[in-house]
Amino acid sequence: MEFTYHPTTFLDAEVSLFENVYSTTPMKTITYRDWIFNKDKTLISKVNRIRTEGNKDLKLKLPCISGSGVMSDRRADKNLKHHNGCIVLDIDYKENLHIKEEDFLQLKKKVFRDINEICYAGHSVGGKGYYLIIRIENPQRHKEYFDYLSNWFIDSEDIKIDESGKNLGRLRFYSVDDNPYINEGATILKESLLGDVKKPRVAIPNRSIDKHDLTMLVEEIEASGKSIAPSYDEYLQLAIVFANEQGEDGRDLFHRVCSLDPKYNSRDCDKQFTEVSERGYTDCKIGTLIHLMNKYNVTR
Repeated sequence: MEFTYHPTTFLDAEVSLFENVYSTTPMKTITYRDWIFNKDKTLISKVNRIRTEGNKDLKLKLPCISGSGVMSDRRADKNLKHHNGCIVLDIDYKENLHIKEEDFLQLKKKVFRDINEICYAGHSVGGKGYYLIIRIENPQRHKEYFDYLSNWFIDSEDIKIDESGKNLGRLRFYSVDDNPYINEGATILKESLLGDVKKPRVAIPNRSIDKHDLTMLVEEIEASGKSIAPSYDEYLQLAIVFANEQGEDGRDLFHRVCSLDPKYNSRDCDKQFTEVSERGYTDCKIGTLIHLMNKYNVTR
């Protein structure tokens, strides 16, 4: 596998074009510019039919690209001829049902455009999900970048990334977005950030969380009888989640979750909550709680 230097803009990054998802060898090499601004009327009509009719067979016949570079054959990552310096993330609504639908449909406008590293954000072929393009400094660590970004989106904005996107041979269907977010001057994601998945890198606007939603999660944790914060770091994260999402109303919820741990101390718990509230931490949100629930096998 060869690795290439970053082009001046992600739009000039090369990808392989495949006839459809069944194809194993590409037809030719094109750029993201060719792909994103392709306004073929026949293809647009097919995408609109897929969105209105839910025609999955038609979707499988759409042309596709390998988003992270040029491939000789898509069936194995080793067949990547050269990496284009981009990583592509898929965000599906069905994997993010904890987000209200009206809020999910506003992510491009209210969240993605505030993340400095996103070059492109647009709707996927179904019209409800999104795909993001981010440039990375060291393509040889592609999968580590993917893990970093997956954890970062969960911890910072409680958004789950489709895990299948980690594979270099993953194909992206042709799609249409009349108002995509494009930032040719996006920041390249630095290699030095890898391994520090808990530290948010950019400020993201807070999204209002219904107290009822948070309470339901706490009830599920209580029903399991499991501690989801046995370490101090996790305990601190929980305090930040409840203080950040619910203010003083989160204090009782914090106690309820912490009381499941054998080390629980009511006075220490109160002290911790007060401390994070006064310091105004904002780097853990409801997604952190969900992440801890998944980590300790609390069924949602």
